[in-house]
Amino acid sequence: MNLLNTDQVSRKLGMTRVALHSLRFRNDNFPKPIRISQKVLRWDEEDIDNWLTAQKESKNGDNRSTG
Repeated sequence: MNLLNTDQVSRKLGMTRVALHSLRFRNDNFPKPIRISQKVLRWDEEDIDNWLTAQKESKNGDNRSTG
């Protein structure tokens, strides 16, 4: 498990920390952070990658063939 801090998640998503904070509260599907301590949050990189893939597929209509 690779844990990312807020700056790393922001860079991975190409947004500011403020935008990430807003996204967390606007999007119920965004991965929940792991609370390491009262002030320290981390995200599992795999959860972020899976969320990104799901966002991409929903925007593209997931045109993959099942046949």
